[in-house]
Amino acid sequence: MDEKRTDMMLRHIAKELDIAEDKFNKAVDSYKAVGIYLSNHINSEVNIFAQGSFRLGTVIKPLSDEDDYDIDLVCRINKYFSNPQTLKNEVGQALKDSDRYSKMLQDEGKRCWTLKYSDDAQYHMDILPAIKDVTYNNDKKLKITTKDENTGVYKFTTTNPEAYFDWFNSRQKEEKRKLLENYAFRNNEKIEDVPEYKVKTTLQVALQILKRYRDKKFENNLEDKPISIILTTIMAQIYDGESNVYELIKNFAHNYHKYITIKNGIDWVENPVNSEENFADKWQIYPERKKAFIFFIAELKNDIINNTFLTSGNLLEESENYKKLFGTKIVERAYISIGENSKTLRESGNMYVRNDGTLNFTQQGYQVKEHKFFGKEVS
Repeated sequence: MDEKRTDMMLRHIAKELDIAEDKFNKAVDSYKAVGIYLSNHINSEVNIFAQGSFRLGTVIKPLSDEDDYDIDLVCRINKYFSNPQTLKNEVGQALKDSDRYSKMLQDEGKRCWTLKYSDDAQYHMDILPAIKDVTYNNDKKLKITTKDENTGVYKFTTTNPEAYFDWFNSRQKEEKRKLLENYAFRNNEKIEDVPEYKVKTTLQVALQILKRYRDKKFENNLEDKPISIILTTIMAQIYDGESNVYELIKNFAHNYHKYITIKNGIDWVENPVNSEENFADKWQIYPERKKAFIFFIAELKNDIINNTFLTSGNLLEESENYKKLFGTKIVERAYISIGENSKTLRESGNMYVRNDGTLNFTQQGYQVKEHKFFGKEVS
């Protein structure tokens, strides 16, 4: 396996998985607008912020061009609620009272209120009502509402997405700093003026690839597919400054089991910033989801880690393999991007060919000279 070549291909695929900048900015404007509206219609200070993949920088395009992006928001109300249903209804009623948002509001979810934006926007927002827990100043822990789907009873549970974001960022802090410095230097900008979403760490790219592979593998079994928070938590703990995406995914496939423990006979993937929270809690209720996770790891090893056809040197064979793993359109766009980059590299003298005829950009073999076309035009 040519790890450098695979890393290059996976990075190009991940770039095609990114949410377009105009859609990203539009989504940010939309949730800021929701925040302003709720602040003006709830009798308390309100903070609304993104959580999950949108905030972590690991969001990916849905498999189908017709599907929505899922944007998770927290609506933290800075006053005391003793009843979880009252908290949930405080946000829901404010949205129902709006001429605009009432038309977008979906049926009440287990934890969230969902706003479905226009088909052109191509995203929906899940708004999670929350209040500060008594320990918030120490651990940023929030109390959130959850509704039992069978009994309809509401209760409080805890979570801490702000602390999780801080933890995730701490794992990639050094690489992120270097990438921002390089971006600022190349574009003649100040580091503090560069939005973080402009650069992706190896950790973020590897997670985008892993999630796309999962979505493709489980496109006919959505209920059992491994959830993103488990993949993100394990991958971030394994990540140790690797600069190669393939290498990090390989380390994940071989070492994931070290981060799944057993507590009181229950499989446990611990929230690194909340030891009381088990991200694998549903495995006990739905054992088929644990089986699906084990299946996912086995397929990952077979399809990516041990798949020598991904760098066979036969471009047609390679492209067909990548299409099976990640989808035809995404891979085709990635190859177009590689072609454009190759032209730039060839013209700058940074493309090489090995003795077996395969191309690379790592100074292995003979340098490919820039094409020079001489002679007369033929009319």
